[in-house]
Amino acid sequence: MIFKYLKQILKLTSVVFTVIILFQLVTEQHLDNTKLYELLALSLVLSLIKVIINKYIISEDSVFNPLSYIIVIWLMVIASNYLFSWNMSLSSIFSTFIEVILIYLCVRIINYQHEKIEVKKMNEILYRNRKNKQQ
Repeated sequence: MIFKYLKQILKLTSVVFTVIILFQLVTEQHLDNTKLYELLALSLVLSLIKVIINKYIISEDSVFNPLSYIIVIWLMVIASNYLFSWNMSLSSIFSTFIEVILIYLCVRIINYQHEKIEVKKMNEILYRNRKNKQQ
């Protein structure tokens, strides 16, 4: 049971981290090892929060789930600004909200594509099993 959640958390962490790094590179931010570690830690915490929100607070099917997750992400970025001394200006803090929404949408699209591939594979297996039973 714990491995199921650990696998889900690590998968989500890798996707979130990759998308955040891509956004950092596109916006020409300076990335050093310290900043990468901080972003990785932020991604891990956000993934843990997502699993906790889905399991204990709001169901995954709820309309409020994405909204609450986006707000939590933005608050975590603001907290990281002070925790890691990123020295973000007020305008960059508010523009980060737009980036958070874009990152969330990118992650959702990647997850949707992955789930679509998994469903296709499962359907192929079911089709083969039905075909073998009929013979």
